[in-house]
Amino acid sequence: MKKVSPKSAGVKLNGKWCFKGQNEIVSDEEYNANKEFVDVIEDIRENNERVIEIVVKDETIDLEELKKDIEEYVENYKKEDVKTDKNSNENVDKTDNTSDDPDEELEALKERAAKLGIKVTSNMKKETIIKKIEEKETEEDKKQNPGGEQKDGTDTNDGTNTEENPEGE
Repeated sequence: MKKVSPKSAGVKLNGKWCFKGQNEIVSDEEYNANKEFVDVIEDIRENNERVIEIVVKDETIDLEELKKDIEEYVENYKKEDVKTDKNSNENVDKTDNTSDDPDEELEALKERAAKLGIKVTSNMKKETIIKKIEEKETEEDKKQNPGGEQKDGTDTNDGTNTEENPEGE
């Protein structure tokens, strides 16, 4: 969408006549059909995109390839969280603790979940998978340890008299 103004006395835009000094908002197709007769006042983007115009003087450069490269660069620009000094509390990436590549970490979590028998859907977030893994592991610990003994080997004194605890304390 573009906001345009006719260069000459009058131009038919969007099925109605617009005269010099009047502004009209037209689609890109309408603009392309009448671009020699109108001046662009404003380039309007529906999804809040911003436009950068680049002048390339070197005629040996393939403009379509350059456009794709620039779009790819802009798409990936600043996607990674900014990491600062570890002594600083600002901008420290708290979610990435094992790998620089979040996809690798997510895949590792999915494999770990699969080994535990957890069904992982493609749209599950990393935090959800971690939570399900923790729940499953605590459930497995309870199944393997039904007597209530703690994993660290400490005594869970239930008040019965034993050699180590003759008074049942």
